[in-house]
Amino acid sequence: MAGEPTLNNGDSGDWVTYLQQLLEHIGVGTGFVAGVFDDITLAAVRVAQQQLSLSATGCCDEQTWAAIVARAHSGAPATEGQVPHDIAVSMQDEVAAPDDVVMLTELDDLPGHAQAVS
Repeated sequence: MAGEPTLNNGDSGDWVTYLQQLLEHIGVGTGFVAGVFDDITLAAVRVAQQQLSLSATGCCDEQTWAAIVARAHSGAPATEGQVPHDIAVSMQDEVAAPDDVVMLTELDDLPGHAQAVS
């Protein structure tokens, strides 16, 4: 993917939420404050960078985005067990209460996922 913004501690917004979803998907973080690049997100980015043989700066730059996205789409989670192969499914699980049926027709501005999910 191309065009992702460089993200640092203190940033916020949809891109941070997307990054957090990717980090959860590859098994390097949880318990994020959605859309807020705080110390928890910073630590998860550093762990991901270390696992992906990148310099552990905590800054999600172009090289970090590429490596995290590639890992997320490789189907090779960093943790035990299976995780969904589609971030959209993971996001739906995050927003749905147990036993709720949620139809997502698009996922706002998150790149590559603006398609119907049922």
